[in-house]
Amino acid sequence: MFARVLELSVVVGGAAAALYLVVIRQLSTIPLPMAVPWLLLATGYAASELTVVHIEFRRDAHSVSLNEIPLVLALVFASPGHIVVAHLIGAGAVLVFHRRQAALKLIFNLAHFALEDCVAIVVFHTLIGSAIRVGPSLWIAVGAATLAAATVSVLCVSVVIWVHQGRVDLAQLRAVVGVAFIGAIFNACFGLVAVTVLLADARGAALLAAIAAILFVAYREYASLRQRNASLELLYEFTQAVRGSGDAEQIVTDVLAQARDMLRADIAELAVLPSGATSGIDWLILEGDEQTPTRTVEPSLHASLAALLESGRPVVGPRTSREPRIRAHLAQRAQRDCIVAPLVADGKVLGILTVANRLGDVSTFDDQDGRLFETIAAHTSVTLQNARLVDRLRHDALHDNLTGLPNRVFFQQRLADLLLRQRPTDPQIAVMLIDLDRFKEINDTLGHATGDLLLQEVARRLRRGVADRVTVARLGGDEFALLDPAQDGPDGAVALAKHLREELHQPFAYQDLELEVSATIGVAIAPDHGRDASTLLRRADVAMYAAKNTTAGVAAYGENLDDHSPRKLALVGELRTVIERDGLTMHYQPKLEMATGRVVGVEALVRWPHPVAGLVPPDEFVPIAERTGLIGPMTDFVLRTALAQSRRWREDGHDLSVAVNLSARSLLDTDLVGDISRVLTESGVDPSRLILEITETSVMSDAEYAMQVLNRLAAMGLTLAIDDFGTGYSSLSYLKRLPVDEVKIDKSFVLNMQEDENDAVIVRSIIDLARNLGLRVVAEGVETMATWAALRDMGCDIAQGYVISRPLPADQLGAWLETMTPMPVA
Repeated sequence: MFARVLELSVVVGGAAAALYLVVIRQLSTIPLPMAVPWLLLATGYAASELTVVHIEFRRDAHSVSLNEIPLVLALVFASPGHIVVAHLIGAGAVLVFHRRQAALKLIFNLAHFALEDCVAIVVFHTLIGSAIRVGPSLWIAVGAATLAAATVSVLCVSVVIWVHQGRVDLAQLRAVVGVAFIGAIFNACFGLVAVTVLLADARGAALLAAIAAILFVAYREYASLRQRNASLELLYEFTQAVRGSGDAEQIVTDVLAQARDMLRADIAELAVLPSGATSGIDWLILEGDEQTPTRTVEPSLHASLAALLESGRPVVGPRTSREPRIRAHLAQRAQRDCIVAPLVADGKVLGILTVANRLGDVSTFDDQDGRLFETIAAHTSVTLQNARLVDRLRHDALHDNLTGLPNRVFFQQRLADLLLRQRPTDPQIAVMLIDLDRFKEINDTLGHATGDLLLQEVARRLRRGVADRVTVARLGGDEFALLDPAQDGPDGAVALAKHLREELHQPFAYQDLELEVSATIGVAIAPDHGRDASTLLRRADVAMYAAKNTTAGVAAYGENLDDHSPRKLALVGELRTVIERDGLTMHYQPKLEMATGRVVGVEALVRWPHPVAGLVPPDEFVPIAERTGLIGPMTDFVLRTALAQSRRWREDGHDLSVAVNLSARSLLDTDLVGDISRVLTESGVDPSRLILEITETSVMSDAEYAMQVLNRLAAMGLTLAIDDFGTGYSSLSYLKRLPVDEVKIDKSFVLNMQEDENDAVIVRSIIDLARNLGLRVVAEGVETMATWAALRDMGCDIAQGYVISRPLPADQLGAWLETMTPMPVA
């Protein structure tokens, strides 16, 4: 680029030299009416360069030189050689010492000044003839010469622009040509008036000087007044534009655009200093005609900028400044001139606003611009501070204060937005609800401060365990949620959920303690499980509660889990009718004493023979009964039916205990003890022959109240058993206090104890623990003789499972009792 401009300068200068040597030197000499020394002309050229008239509107800035006035005087009162020399020396001195133009630009300007003069001289001498006389011929010659010089100037500048940018904006070129020609004609007219006056009486120069000075001062005052009015109008527009901005991001864009336009600058910059949540300087730059600022992040302020802001006040850096701090800053930022102002609110510096590179070749920033910019900075400070407060309020409204995670509102909005944009070809969207187990126990034992620390660590682990695309939210309490917009399906989501559950299961260090919590996670997938946010969240909640009844602790939604699925809704109405009409049936699974091989009891299991769906499994309709308030009538039916059957078996010579499962909801029923007492009285069965099986989880849901109920039942002479032992809380402190007589090992351990040594160890430990506590041990899920033998060798008391018999209706069990094959006892 440098070489091309230099080549252009050489071409232009060469053309001027050739024109002078070949044409101008051959022109015949015209008698001059008055000789003006070239040094005086040089002074005139210098004055015209110093008194450039600036025509500015918004971001358009045009500088109109007065060079044509001394040119007109020189054409009439000086020789061609003196014209060129005076112009180059006078204008060149201003360019070097006042404007401090770079060497390349200076060379080009001097070259095209010389070419302008040579072309003007040729045109003037061609048209003026052999003598200079005041009149139309002189007017035409001068007008044509000045227009020719203006044309040369426009062409030279256009070529330079083309060299730099590779193109020429035709609209801009037309505007430049118009301003240049109008200025040339005005200057030529003024110069001709001066020539006419001087030819009439040389003493008229004093009058011309006075008129010129008055016009110049009047213009400066008019321009200043107009600029102030324009500044007020622009400031009003600035405040309206900034006030109408939405968030801080939009405010920054509007501030940069408005500041750039108001100060007629090419560059507007904003350095946003770090707040509590950010680090580094957020640097935004709006340059040229860009509408969106470019953004970079820098670790610290430029040293030169920090030095400028030591005073805490705006700093005006015109291109003529000699102050070292300003020159250092302009050099570091590669800028011609600038204004820099700090943005201060509540005594804090929020950022630094800068405009740089004033439009126009000679125009630069002054103190009046600095005062306007200070007002802009003050407005910007208040607006930006308010925007930050609004953004903070918005952030707080959508985020959890304790963990910093998005809250329920944010999560639901994000989910709704993703579902709205989801297309059939897009990946599936996974929603996961996470509930912490044992958090309440830790919170109550160690205090809320410890609970808060635990929740914060859970949040960190969840964020660390997922990809950046995944939204992690805290919905409230100990409930969290995840939103993955790009899952392959339920299997991938369940795998992620299991990974997160393992992460959360790792001990949490607290002082000298290691706290352990587990998590239950429910998964729902869009669009398979729902197409709106409320449906997906509800179904993920259904899956989460289903997961609480599994050892894996993770479950994906399925219609069989949902009480509100069409099938479940139909079952609710039918179940109520079936219970009212005693339409349920009972099956009984025998339990054998391992030491003797004799049948000592049965477990009563409720069944629902549906006329259309067939035999509905208990896992499907019992939860419905619990959630719809039907568990009470169902439990009453089971107790009445089982005890009545127990009495009939006793009458037939089979003294069997009967075990009935109690749900958590039944255990908390205030009428439970009275209802059981009534049914026992009605059946005539000895209370000791009724075994009530309860789970560890049902006891721990409200341990103190459950303890009171169990003590009252034990006082009635009933036998109490802990069902599914080993899968719940397994709190030894509560186990010692509970008035239970036996424990039932969960079948998940018994089924695999032959293949899984860990399960075998667990079974042996439970048997040893129960014996030490004086409790009977019942193993359910005994399906092979090998398992029977192993349990017998371990000292298990009672076995129940398919190796003995499947659950049977009462009449079939009676026949089985008569024909059963004894089990080996040794």
